[in-house]
Amino acid sequence: MALIKFALRRNLIYPLQLLLYTFARVVLTWILGHSFEFSASLFFSPLMFLGECSGGAIFYFYHKKFIKKKDEGKESYFMSIKLLRNTEDDDDYFIPLDSNIKILFLIFANAIFDLSEYPILTSLMPKYYKHLSNSFTTRYTGFSTLLTLFFYVYALKLPIYKHHKFSIIIIAICLIIMIIIEYIYHEKNIYFSYKQLTESFIFMVVVETFISLNDSVEKYLFEYDYMNPFLVLMYEGLFGFILSLIYVGASGSFGDVGKVYDKCSGGKFALFLFLLFIYVILSAGKNLFRVVTNKIYSPMTKTLTDYLFNPIYLIYYNSLQDDFKSGGKTNTPYFVLNLILAIIISFFGCVYNEFIILFSFGLGNETHDQISQRSLTNISEELMNISDDEDSHDSSDDNSSSK
Repeated sequence: MALIKFALRRNLIYPLQLLLYTFARVVLTWILGHSFEFSASLFFSPLMFLGECSGGAIFYFYHKKFIKKKDEGKESYFMSIKLLRNTEDDDDYFIPLDSNIKILFLIFANAIFDLSEYPILTSLMPKYYKHLSNSFTTRYTGFSTLLTLFFYVYALKLPIYKHHKFSIIIIAICLIIMIIIEYIYHEKNIYFSYKQLTESFIFMVVVETFISLNDSVEKYLFEYDYMNPFLVLMYEGLFGFILSLIYVGASGSFGDVGKVYDKCSGGKFALFLFLLFIYVILSAGKNLFRVVTNKIYSPMTKTLTDYLFNPIYLIYYNSLQDDFKSGGKTNTPYFVLNLILAIIISFFGCVYNEFIILFSFGLGNETHDQISQRSLTNISEELMNISDDEDSHDSSDDNSSSK
């Protein structure tokens, strides 16, 4: 028997599309930063929320139209999500755990969690960026899985198994080693002390905490309050768009667009506006497949998409962004160690989410793939036993008749 197996499911298309939209938006952000010097701007936040709201609204109303076309009494699915009519006349009427006020409060809180990431990444962290590795925030996105696991177990009360625990331990060890490496290879200077490096880690963990809270609250709303994922996304986007407009206006970040206008010709500025429009579309796609992935799988599957491509990103940063420098030269051990650790984290992220199954030490026994196979085997055995019993009964009847 092979020691490793790649387990693919039909609805894997949704996390794959989340990866695609996430990667496309990262590339677009790089283009805006390099071509228009438009990066680390709070102005991205209302664009992201606009994409969330519009994408959620389009799919929610299409979903309602789609469900009305289905025959009553029949189970139907939309993007692998079971459709719930949820009227009091239905036999399987689902009663939300929380009141409408609490549900709206949780959605509003999620919008705040989402918005809170932007001031940290665009206002607090930039003063450290020139002293940090370019890939600093990218390398530690794996923290979101550790934080999400805490909410998954203690808030959502959902189970974890042997392969989950093993994977989390490996990921945690790799992240700790990464942090130690960062302190070892940190260039000492009077402008950026170990204290400031520690502050950078704290800010990074706070951002990952907001991300984990957002994913966990959404999962709670889907599983315990039976909320439509697209409706939740629509309201999150609406609340976030209003809050972000107020915050961007108060901070003066609308001026970031004005700076691009002053530096660009008419045609180039039109291209800039078109790219911002594409950013809205990509944000809509990313968040749509984010909530679908969260609903069908788990918050940990969603966080996997945040760091799965990190090895590719690190190679890009090292090759084209002059990252992992020490004394003005590329520090090869610094880069190689981080690359190896990033590969290990991505690999065991796939093991945790059962896209890769390890059979050593019984790590594959409690995976969805193996449980399904055992169920099919048991059903086949039961059918064979029934068939044998019927053959034996028929044979007995024939013998009785012959007498």
